[in-house]
Amino acid sequence: MTPVAVKKPLLFSSMDRSQVIDKVIIESLEQALYRLVVEINQQQYYILETPEKSLIRRSLLEIQQLLVPFHVKQMYLSHTSPYDEMIGHEISGHSNELLVPIGNYFEGMESTVH
Repeated sequence: MTPVAVKKPLLFSSMDRSQVIDKVIIESLEQALYRLVVEINQQQYYILETPEKSLIRRSLLEIQQLLVPFHVKQMYLSHTSPYDEMIGHEISGHSNELLVPIGNYFEGMESTVH
């Protein structure tokens, strides 16, 4: 079994725009909410809007637009199903995460975000 990577917090405003982001994972939460995770040099970071608040948006495109100034190698949509929990199965030690490669709608566009 592969160990789960520990995600570290990282403020969006402190991200280095010249840093290459190896992987962007947009986590699908409940009711059209999306949270941003990035992987840089084999370390995953969950992105914060403020030191106390995760960066969360209501659409994939809103998150992708924030990433225009960055060089992103790969982008994925992540969804973890609560199915086992909903039907009363014992929660197992492995993840049922579905990781789907998605295109970057804004790739190649100039940033309008300041």
